[in-house]
Parts: sequence; C-alpha cells; structure tokens
Amino acid sequence: MVMGCNSGGVGGEGTGGGEGRGLSGAMMEVGRSAERAFYSFIELMSDVLGFTAKVDTKKSDVGNYFNSLGIKLGEATKELEEVAKKSEVGVGKGEESKDGKNAIREAIDQAKGVLGKLKGHLESLKGIGDDKVVGYANNAQGIGTAPDDVQLKTILGVLKDIMKIATDVGGKALEVGVTTLTVNGVDNKDGAKILATSGASNPGANDAGKAAIILASVTGKEMLDSIVKS
Repeated sequence: MVMGCNSGGVGGEGTGGGEGRGLSGAMMEVGRSAERAFYSFIELMSDVLGFTAKVDTKKSDVGNYFNSLGIKLGEATKELEEVAKKSEVGVGKGEESKDGKNAIREAIDQAKGVLGKLKGHLESLKGIGDDKVVGYANNAQGIGTAPDDVQLKTILGVLKDIMKIATDVGGKALEVGVTTLTVNGVDNKDGAKILATSGASNPGANDAGKAAIILASVTGKEMLDSIVKS
C-alpha cells in the first residue's frame, strides 16, 4: 500500500519528504496508532478475563478491579482518538480520500461513545464492598449477612446498563440457566442461606463453601442472566 501511494509522483505525497510527509507517511502513522490501540484492547481483554476471586479476596477488591477496567477503557479510548487524528493528516483533497477520512472518524467516534458509557458504569463501582472476604457469612443465629441495599442496587443498575449496551451493538442475549445441583448434600437453595438474617434458614458454618460450589456449577452468562432479570 505504501509503495502504491509513492508511485504516483505527486508533489508532497511520498516524494523526497521521508515517511513523515505525504499520504504514505500519514498512513504509516495511522498504522502505528492502530497497532497501539489494538494492544491496548488486548491488554484490557486479558485483564477482564484474568480476575479470579480467591479465599482472601475482599469485596472491596472486586470494586477496585472494575474501576481499574474503567481506567484502561479510558486509555484505549485515547489510543483510538490518536488513530482518528493521524487519519486526518496528509490526506489528499479528492472526494475518495475525504470519504475515507470521514469514515474512520465516524467509526471511531461511535466506538468512543460506547466505550465512554462502559467506562462510566465500571468506575461507578469503585466504592462498593468492604474489607470482608468474598462469600463471607456471619453464621451466628439470627444475624446472617444481609446485602447492602444501596450497593446492591448500584451494581444491578450497572449490570443492566452494560448488558443493554452489549445487545444494542449486536451482542448475543443471555441464556437462562437450567442447572440443578444436588451433589454431596448440596442443594441450590443452600447457597442463599449466606444472605439469611433470621429463622431456621440462617447460614451454618459450611454454607459459604456450599455457595461456592453452587456458583462454580453455572456459567457466567447464566449467572448474569439471573441477576439482570432479578
């Protein structure tokens, strides 16, 4: 492509100006910017897929993790903007070149709009959670671990908004989970005991472990579908 742009011999487009001048230089700059944007998204995806809740993972760690993803989305958005800017440098005056430039800018602006919404949703989760480990349940009679209503509504709202963004841009709809678990005396309903606050359903010493087994038996899509529709 670069050789083709240089071959026309048009003044200022690849002749005697080095790679920093003319259309060929502009295209090379776009290529570099696009490569940086690509690797920013690769890093972001590795972070999205790389989080694992461990025994000592605190609830606040989850909130901080989502906030860090929002920050990385911001960085990826900046790299996309660089691609758009570079695509507007050194472009010829013909209608075909103008259309190409506008197409790149239009596509990137649209992507930035979606990423901006995702960034805002993720960063809104920064303050959720406390210093208790994930899955913590107070098993004393009558004082189970009740959810924080304000934080729960915040998380639920964010999840619903993110799912709407995903389906609006062509993402596949979630699937309803049909898994019924009755292994080693662990039943689906036992997992809910970690949220109980009174009565016979109060969590026992081993109910947090049962909840972990149940969560491991369903897919993330099935879990998210149940949460969003709750």
